[in-house]
Amino acid sequence: MKEKAYAKINLHLDVVDKRVDDFHDLEMVMATIDLYDELHFKKLDEDVIRVSSNKEITDNVEDNLVYRIAKHLKETFGIKQGVEIHIEKKIPIAGGLAGGSADAAAALRGLNKLFKLKLSSEQLANIGEMFGSDIPFCVHNKLCIARGRGEQLFFLKRKLNIPVLIITPDLHVSTGEVFSHVDLSRIQNVKITSMTNAIYNKNEALIARNLYNALEPITFSLFKEIKALKTEILEAGPTGVLMSGSGPTLFVMDENRDLLESLAEKYRDRHFVELTKIK
Repeated sequence: MKEKAYAKINLHLDVVDKRVDDFHDLEMVMATIDLYDELHFKKLDEDVIRVSSNKEITDNVEDNLVYRIAKHLKETFGIKQGVEIHIEKKIPIAGGLAGGSADAAAALRGLNKLFKLKLSSEQLANIGEMFGSDIPFCVHNKLCIARGRGEQLFFLKRKLNIPVLIITPDLHVSTGEVFSHVDLSRIQNVKITSMTNAIYNKNEALIARNLYNALEPITFSLFKEIKALKTEILEAGPTGVLMSGSGPTLFVMDENRDLLESLAEKYRDRHFVELTKIK
């Protein structure tokens, strides 16, 4: 049995406030893209959890979100059978595309089916929230406004099917470090309605022109090469380029698919590149 784990991008990401728990309140528009890892599941007679991957994700397998979720479900629901899960990674690790959260969400969906737990998507999302703020979104994989730490979801009833070019430099960006540099007095606080109106009108050019990420200047100040890459991409004239999450991934939008293909060809030898679409 297998389950796809879809990556996400942020079309809008604003930092609204600092919380008493030291996290930040966010306001985002989150979208699923057609780039995914694939999780393969197999029941075992022995009461063990085995997690493997084609790429090294964590130093200790027991720290992996997929392992932790499998352990939680087995303990919560008294599952005595073991499970073997293989993660075939394609989403760049620590790229700002929620690859780890996507894998965790796919583990929830896959184990729910494998062990016939009959949990609803909402129940799976509630379990996922205990392990990470992006996991509820990745359980549902629906275009939405996300608030709070990212767990409060308000679904937008639109299918965009917009081409998007993903470019991920080989850099490790710490989300915690980026947020530690947030200065609320310097956040621009762009209204989310510009993006949601563009989405409801299915206006691709307007969506591309209204891309916004409040974390971009912070990550760019820490990693000059990401800023330089965005500047270089913009010289080709695409309608929109934005960093996803806390980086380092940049995504490019333009109605001219030939332009996206030429940019993909230009950067393929230097970075992870994927010409895909918003689902």
